[in-house]
Amino acid sequence: MRNVILTDIRRAQVKKSLIICMIIMVGIAVISSVGIRILPMFSDNPSQAYGSLLSGLSSFFGPLLIGIPIFIAIYTDDFKSRSMQIAIGRGVSRPKMMLARFLETLILVIEWHVIFSVVAIICGFIDGANGSQMLSCIGSVWGTSIKMVVFLSLSLLFVYGTQNPTTGLVFYIIFVANVLDLVFTFIDMIPFLKDHNIEVSQFFPASACSNFLNAISEGDGLHAFTWGLGVFVGYIILPLIISINIFNKKELEF
Repeated sequence: MRNVILTDIRRAQVKKSLIICMIIMVGIAVISSVGIRILPMFSDNPSQAYGSLLSGLSSFFGPLLIGIPIFIAIYTDDFKSRSMQIAIGRGVSRPKMMLARFLETLILVIEWHVIFSVVAIICGFIDGANGSQMLSCIGSVWGTSIKMVVFLSLSLLFVYGTQNPTTGLVFYIIFVANVLDLVFTFIDMIPFLKDHNIEVSQFFPASACSNFLNAISEGDGLHAFTWGLGVFVGYIILPLIISINIFNKKELEF
């Protein structure tokens, strides 16, 4: 199984779409970092803008420009080539194949954020940022990795539930765009909830991740642990377990 995982990762790593998107992200980061040294509004103290710039770039563009190519490389190509069907036909269990694909996704997400962390350090030197500013920026970059893993895990419900990776990709984009979180904020407007200051929307994926990351940045250990456990169990482990159970009960259609 290890050889299968390594082979799939190598195949994904050389996908032109992923490489091009990585180059675009790195290029934008470096050009922007140089740019804030030139623009009059930032030129006096570019290190102040450095963290916000890189964090915003990572959180806004990362899940789209990097997450989508990773999703396509692992799931869309897998269904298209029928490699999972062939492996299952040879006796490999469905849960093992699904866990392998999720592990491949996780490794690629981590790999990208290691690369972008190095880019963030280089940009920090360009803009004269100090150590704490660089650490804060890198922390925000890795915060984005948690959101990407959450959104990818949730999208598996639709990948394996419909046996159609395109459906899963559509829902991944919906999660990334925070569409569901925005829709669910209207629940907070229900009179009873509003009168008792109950915010149900804070428990939905993107908001829950943000609450977890905010608790970490504020040094609130109890809330960081509580939100982190909720995110890990509720939005990563549970969707994966449900996806496995759903897929185990279905006839292969791809």
